[in-house]
Amino acid sequence: MSTPDLTAVPFELDAAGVAWVRTTIDAMTEDEKVGQLFVNLNNRFDDTFVERVVDSYHPGGMRYNHTDSASVRTHIRHAQGRSTVPLLVASNIEAGGNGACTDGTHVATPLQTASTPDTRAAYEMGLVGGREARALGCNWAFAPIVDIHHNWRNAVIATRAFGNDSAGDPEPEDSTRIIHKSARRRHRLRRHR
Repeated sequence: MSTPDLTAVPFELDAAGVAWVRTTIDAMTEDEKVGQLFVNLNNRFDDTFVERVVDSYHPGGMRYNHTDSASVRTHIRHAQGRSTVPLLVASNIEAGGNGACTDGTHVATPLQTASTPDTRAAYEMGLVGGREARALGCNWAFAPIVDIHHNWRNAVIATRAFGNDSAGDPEPEDSTRIIHKSARRRHRLRRHR
């Protein structure tokens, strides 16, 4: 099995970072390595629950739903402090910061931003979602949604898509252009921590 070049994109680690990764992986037990494959969806926020999940299952990540920003932030800090390997902390910030916590800012659905003539709305949606998620301690965004709303009967996609572009449409690049703007803002936030 080949090993990835940790100095190249998307990792871009220096020699000390690469050494830390190698040392950390070498020190992990088999259970800890298997645990890295899993992301825990947290709907409980008490310390006992966090400690049991992190200590027993060694997840590679956490995700949060349906609670306020203070609880999410406290839970993330506690989990990160307890985990031997930094956790990926996911946020579903497709419409703004409200996907990371219940009191985050809802900017607009992807379909709403696509209905404006300017891609700035998508850019701002990415900006708000990225800033608010990062302030909580999230470091992984489940956004932007890149589905194309091709089947109007699909209730899951509905307003989560930026449009219904398909090969037969006169301007199939519209959704792609808007998605790029939304992703660009989130990427810039990641690069300038």
